[in-house]
Amino acid sequence: MKTVNIVGIGIAGISIAIAAAAHGQLNTAASNNGSEARNVVDANGNLHVPDTYRTAYQSLGSWAVADEHGQGSKELHIVYASPGTITAYRGNGRFPDGAILVKEVFHAATGKMTTGTVSRAEMLKGWFVMMKDSTGRYAGNKLWGDGWGWSF
Repeated sequence: MKTVNIVGIGIAGISIAIAAAAHGQLNTAASNNGSEARNVVDANGNLHVPDTYRTAYQSLGSWAVADEHGQGSKELHIVYASPGTITAYRGNGRFPDGAILVKEVFHAATGKMTTGTVSRAEMLKGWFVMMKDSTGRYAGNKLWGDGWGWSF
């Protein structure tokens, strides 16, 4: 009987740990909102590229922008989301307040390879930074409106 009780207690403990971790992930964007936001937006509402976006953020996806003058792509875009943002979005279909998105924009080079015509990232052109704002943080700043702060 003791073995059954210990196994039951162990399973209950694991269930609690999983539930706590899941709850923490859903609230990560909101809880990191203060510290993460301070690294991205200054007192005037100007947005900056966060230093750790490539290591601390999650990959949201990437896409290519077609070249109008031939085969291949003219740009490649790679988007990163602040911790907890993707999980929160999947939960309710909305970005949480304070969510931060960073898009790298690369100039693409296109050429022939053994697999065919291929476009690849050649040179970083710049970044596009967005922060979800459902509270009207910087109403007087032209970079903020329609529920987002954004800058490039």
